[in-house]
Parts: sequence; C-alpha cells; structure tokens
Amino acid sequence: MKLTLPHHTTQEKAIKILDQKARELIDNAKKDFPWVTIVDPKKEWDDNILRFSFTVEKMMMTLDFEGLIIITDRAVIGETDIPPIVTTFFPEEIIREKITAEFNKLFNITGLF
Repeated sequence: MKLTLPHHTTQEKAIKILDQKARELIDNAKKDFPWVTIVDPKKEWDDNILRFSFTVEKMMMTLDFEGLIIITDRAVIGETDIPPIVTTFFPEEIIREKITAEFNKLFNITGLF
C-alpha cells in the first residue's frame, strides 16, 4: 500500500512530529494493543526516510510488517505491504481512511475528509 498525504508544515517539523509519534507507538504498544504482542519494533532514520518494522503475534499467528516513510518538503509518502490476512478483515480502503484521519489529527489538518 502506498499513501501520500500533504503535511502543511516544514519538512523538519514533519520529521519531528512523525518521530515522536513513532516513539509513542512503540512505547505504548502493549497498553494500546493488549490483544496482540508487538515483537521487535524497529525504526531507523536516514535523513528524511524512516524505515520501520515490527512483528505482531496473536496465539499461533505471526505477521511481519515493514515499510518506509519519506518526508518531503510538502508531503509524507508511506509504503508498506499489508499481509493478506489483515486485508481480509480490514479492507485497504478502511486502513487508508484510518491512517489519513490519524495523520490529519497529528498535523492539525481539518476539512479535507
């Protein structure tokens, strides 16, 4: 899945906002997602590119996620492969809508959707 969203701020500020959110997600994963176990969450910045990965475990099922987020001077571009089992229960369009809504809250963007 690829998603491009305008951030309406500077590239530097967008990087700081997304880095803080990534830290919060990692730090709060156990509390926010108690029904699964998040294993080995990683994030690595290379200038304006964030590479991330993590594994989700639930009973006998293991799902690996990895992707990258590129922050330009105008937009955030995210790319990841979503395991097919996830899109069976949550269609890609629903995932896009949820990410877009959370992104807009994070960047205080209103009135677009």
